Amino acid sequence: MKLRVKLGLLATVAMGATVLGLSGVPGTPQLGNTVVAQAATTINAKHQGMTGDAKTANNEALQDMLDKWDSDDLTVHVPKGTYVFDAGNIKLHSNITFKFDKGAVFRITSGNRVNFVYPSPEAGYDGGISNVKWEGATFQGDNTKLGQSVFTQSVHHATNISFDNCVFDNAESPTGHYIDLDGSHDIDITNSVFTGFNGSQDFKEAIQVDYSNAKAMSYKNPGDQYDNLPTYNVRVNKNQFLPVSKKSGQVQSYAPNPIGEHAVYAHGKGGIIHNVYFTNNTVVDPKPLMDDGVATIHFKGISDLWITGNKFINQHVLGSGNYIYLYNAESDYKMSNLNIEDNTFTNVNPTKQYIFLDSADADNPMTGVSITGNKVTTQKKGASFVKSNFALTGDTIAISNNTIKKAKKQTVTTKPTIPTTSVSSTTSQKLKKRKQTNKSEKYYSGLDTQHAQLSTKYKTYAVYNHIKGHKNWNILKFNWKSIKNKRVYLDMRATADTGKWYRIRFSKSDNAKKYWIRKGALTFDTFKSESYDRSFNLMKVYPVYTKPFNDSMLAKQKGTTADISERRVTITHRVKRTDSNGKVSTYYQMDNGLWTRALAFDLDS
Repeated sequence: MKLRVKLGLLATVAMGATVLGLSGVPGTPQLGNTVVAQAATTINAKHQGMTGDAKTANNEALQDMLDKWDSDDLTVHVPKGTYVFDAGNIKLHSNITFKFDKGAVFRITSGNRVNFVYPSPEAGYDGGISNVKWEGATFQGDNTKLGQSVFTQSVHHATNISFDNCVFDNAESPTGHYIDLDGSHDIDITNSVFTGFNGSQDFKEAIQVDYSNAKAMSYKNPGDQYDNLPTYNVRVNKNQFLPVSKKSGQVQSYAPNPIGEHAVYAHGKGGIIHNVYFTNNTVVDPKPLMDDGVATIHFKGISDLWITGNKFINQHVLGSGNYIYLYNAESDYKMSNLNIEDNTFTNVNPTKQYIFLDSADADNPMTGVSITGNKVTTQKKGASFVKSNFALTGDTIAISNNTIKKAKKQTVTTKPTIPTTSVSSTTSQKLKKRKQTNKSEKYYSGLDTQHAQLSTKYKTYAVYNHIKGHKNWNILKFNWKSIKNKRVYLDMRATADTGKWYRIRFSKSDNAKKYWIRKGALTFDTFKSESYDRSFNLMKVYPVYTKPFNDSMLAKQKGTTADISERRVTITHRVKRTDSNGKVSTYYQMDNGLWTRALAFDLDS
């Protein structure tokens, strides 16, 4: 019997949906020998009941919309707006394309969690759904006293899933992942941004490449079938993994660990993870992972791996023990075709090594290893680039052209101990020439970003070109009404026969005019000190001072926490500083005598 192809084109517009029916298309369903049309439908999310007012929950509206067109080749157009979700699960089906307008945001808050579920009612690679695309989507969460708000893609036995030009913003589960790939294949994640990770299980990654096993799932969908099949053909290209930062630039939430996995199920009887491509991505300031057996990028039992052309950068966070860790736990499996090439590592500064290759069975070494063309820029040499627990020799091992370059260390300077202060050339005031009457003068410089407030009676004080009693000291003409705020910046103090003095300027700028004034004109932050005996791990890059910042004795900066060789340090004193606005910040004195912010430490370590 000849194949009968029914040709037809139907276009209808109803309730914001355009439906196109096409038959005779390869891969479309058939009824007997007749090809059945797969309807192509485009719908507007707002026309179908979703509300982008940043207030109304959209769980039910989105699910109803997807269920209504569950047999269609569906395109969901999401117009500009903030679409809030309550806790719950959104079940997807095959053949969906989400197209987000610029400014269209899916938002989760109040510690809630939404799982986008890719169901797998049958076992096998064809047991789940296929052809789901997210284009320009933003998934936005937050981390508040109510907890971490979470969006998760729970992808099980799925095929041809893609995320392009998406943003995953501060919404990763503390115990899980942004995208969970379990027994799936042909996954593309491109041109997207992943920010923020506040992990209680800090080895978790944004993109988990894992197996079809209930223990691996971020969400266990009732009725799903598991078979321990591995994920394969995962392409992660041109993405960014970034921290959530404060206005100061310091890290508020670490960047996510980008990609990896940590388990092999049934000893790999269903196969091992393979064909993973992590290429041309940028990773900035992930959380330091110091324990044995963990790393920023970690794979356990994998072959055909490409980590190439990436930029790994640390700016405000200290380095992990290992940055890339490949581990073979199976004596019957040969890990092979492992490529780590043409990456740059900037101030990553691991405490152990950049790359560690580890085989539980030393008689089962990895083969087909290419670690070439990588470039390291660091202020601290010492860590080896590659180490392994088996011999890195043989025709299948290529480790070459990896360079380590010492970066120029940033110098921290304080103002020199020069007691003089120039007078603006525009000043018409005639200054007297005086002999020095002070028999004793001592000057102490400090970090010039420290500050104090003018006291309530500051207008009764004069400003000077030198401290009183110094040679050629003079009171300067000064209009207190010209002061816009009461904050002044300090870079030096002095004690003399005539009292206690500070050199001030009325702007943070180094070029601002400087004056001397008596200590009584200034109000300093308050400090409450106590003895403290604890040991913590240093995690973030913060300045290190001779005294707590803004101490009235003026602190000097002595580098940063990155200059401290030991990562675990003992704390001897704790100070709580309260500023003029009532804000409290905590400083710790280390056993080396220097001080830094409590935020530099992992206080749970």
